[in-house]
Amino acid sequence: MTMPDDPTQPLCKLFPVWEKLSTTARSSAKPIYLVGGALRDLLRSKSLNDLDFACPAADMPFWEDFLSQEMKGHFITMGAEKFLTRRLVGSQMTIDLAALADSDLNRDLKRRDFTINAMAWGLHEQLLHDPCGGRKDLDAGIIDCVTPENILADPLRIIRAARFMLALDGTLTPACKEALRAGVSHLDQIAKERIAIELNHILAHPQAARGLEELAQIGALQKILPILAPLEGLEQNNFHHLDAFSHTLATVAALDHLCLNNAFALTPPSAADRVLVKWAALLHDTGKALTRTVDPDTGTIHFYGHERFSAHLARESLSGYGLGNKFLQRLSRLIENHLRPLLLDPDHAKEKSLRRLVFDLEDDLELLLLHALADLEATRGRDPGPRRENLRRLCRRLKEIYHLERAGFIKPLLSGKDLLALGLEPGPAVGIMIKLIHKKQLAGTINSREQALAEARNLIAG
Repeated sequence: MTMPDDPTQPLCKLFPVWEKLSTTARSSAKPIYLVGGALRDLLRSKSLNDLDFACPAADMPFWEDFLSQEMKGHFITMGAEKFLTRRLVGSQMTIDLAALADSDLNRDLKRRDFTINAMAWGLHEQLLHDPCGGRKDLDAGIIDCVTPENILADPLRIIRAARFMLALDGTLTPACKEALRAGVSHLDQIAKERIAIELNHILAHPQAARGLEELAQIGALQKILPILAPLEGLEQNNFHHLDAFSHTLATVAALDHLCLNNAFALTPPSAADRVLVKWAALLHDTGKALTRTVDPDTGTIHFYGHERFSAHLARESLSGYGLGNKFLQRLSRLIENHLRPLLLDPDHAKEKSLRRLVFDLEDDLELLLLHALADLEATRGRDPGPRRENLRRLCRRLKEIYHLERAGFIKPLLSGKDLLALGLEPGPAVGIMIKLIHKKQLAGTINSREQALAEARNLIAG
């Protein structure tokens, strides 16, 4: 298929080796193809961070040698033998080179997950290969699988479908949904670390709830996180208008909006913190299925202590996801404390209680307040207006305490031992420099140990 316009033109600037690579492909008669997400994003005029190439297995050494020399890097092996990929490291742009799984390019492309990813640009011929109609689907925002069998070949593709749906602001075809639903029972074959990567991509998106809802409709979300399944249909008290499962998704949906724009003047969280607080929203009520009781006299439903059970279930369920101990500690802290802002009365709470909350949450205080606001937005039973106003006033008071007391719980990133290791002589200068760097840390101009070390080196050199 010949393109009316060459979609790879932007690569001439983004990837200076592009023209020489194309010329070499033509003159050497050694096929090499741009494939996967890089080509898909080029066709959408999106920015690129990496390039994926494929070539016949016999030509791998030739192209590895060419790219290594031109890009001043070296290749390492990625993935298992079935999905063997060689990645170039040491260059500014990530470059992956894979051997074609089949000597016939079209057969190789037809083994891929979705039509929008089953395209290739032949550098040696300047042609677009599109045997599955991926370009048309891409333009229409349609996510369709190449074949149902391809989904079963790697069930992680079920979660990737939701991610691509969000990335393209598109829709899944009915046939694709049916293929995904048929593959749900195979999701337990997939390593949890791979699942976490895909879920993090979804949670990072401004419409994460839409992706989660799609996964829930086909049963994948409940298969991945079985602790969510008992929340379906779980009736709540009269503060709520939704069952516990729908409330959970509504809380994530509220966070999608509040992380970007909120009326409480809470700081928009970083990309990593958006993922963290949405994980907390997704798992914050999982303990309700274990703690639900009904008062025999009034019929009132209670979930006493569910926040502690939820925190425990979250840690237990995500322990194999490779998210890191610090992430799990912060997640557990957010979940275990998620009710506190909603239960504190800003007019009658003792100063000691407010200060305790600030010191318990430290730098995650605003994330907790964002979560509380989202939780309230997803709770439309008994009039939420007064509770929202209480939370607004509480936010203001807690933020005041936080800014006054922050120096008390934000520990210096560097110690005297660190400064001596950098070559600073023992003496009063050590303490002075620690205070100078700590002051910048408190001001927010230094946010990591690496930045603190760089600042120390500059001060020592000066």
